[in-house]
Amino acid sequence: SAYILVNIPEFRLYVIENEEEVFDIKVCAGRRRPANYKEQFKFYKRTKLLQNKPDDWETPNMYGEISYLVLNPTWNVPNSIIREEISRKVSKDSSYLESRNFKVYKDGVEVNLDEVITSEFTSDTIPYRIVQDSGPGNALGKIKFMFDNRFGIYLHDTPTRRPFSYSNRAVSHGCVRVEKPLQLAEFILKDHSKWNIDYLKIEIGKKVDDKSIKSEYYQKRSSLRNRKYSSEDKTTEVILDKKIPLFIDYYTAWVDNNGAINLRDDIYRRDKLLVEYLFPEE
Repeated sequence: SAYILVNIPEFRLYVIENEEEVFDIKVCAGRRRPANYKEQFKFYKRTKLLQNKPDDWETPNMYGEISYLVLNPTWNVPNSIIREEISRKVSKDSSYLESRNFKVYKDGVEVNLDEVITSEFTSDTIPYRIVQDSGPGNALGKIKFMFDNRFGIYLHDTPTRRPFSYSNRAVSHGCVRVEKPLQLAEFILKDHSKWNIDYLKIEIGKKVDDKSIKSEYYQKRSSLRNRKYSSEDKTTEVILDKKIPLFIDYYTAWVDNNGAINLRDDIYRRDKLLVEYLFPEE
């Protein structure tokens, strides 16, 4: 049996099979809350104004089961990101939405970008839905790894590569960015009844040299695509034959297989909170 473990303070993902580590991959996790988060949150609760709500992008501890992949994903931008980031970028660059391949919808109907009232991006009730088309600049890259959870968190590719060279990779809005999504996808699909890594590469526009594989893929393409969720030449869902357990945990200290003690920074200050609970001041 296999499972995937993400250790947030280590910024690393491990693939485990039959109790042995198969490989590990660098990841990026959510940004840390501001140091005065508690005070800011209390102020927000008193005022009940969303503009006073402090940022909370920390990746939560959780368990889930990866049940499907999304190839060439679109990105439905959360209201919190519209309010706190998109609004600022649009105010500085009026062409921002168009240049980044965003579409704006109101009541389910696409709105001409020239007719969008961008000042409403900061309102408590945003009347728009913003979606970024699939493509080279999409914030989610070419692959999403999906699992049910109440936080709206998932693992995904990214076109932004530089943060993987950082020692502190707490840079995202909460989702887990994977440095080598193709390596992870290849492992997940290795026993799939229909899909394989070459088919996936062709679907997302990656090079596959074997012409016989290409021919085989195009013959099977219509049966591979899930008609309910796929659109021609764009987003495609790959439903897994068997779900893969995923653990997102928070370990700042552990002993590895060689008996060495590993220590990492308490990036989210959770150890400090734990100590306060265990040893309350008298």
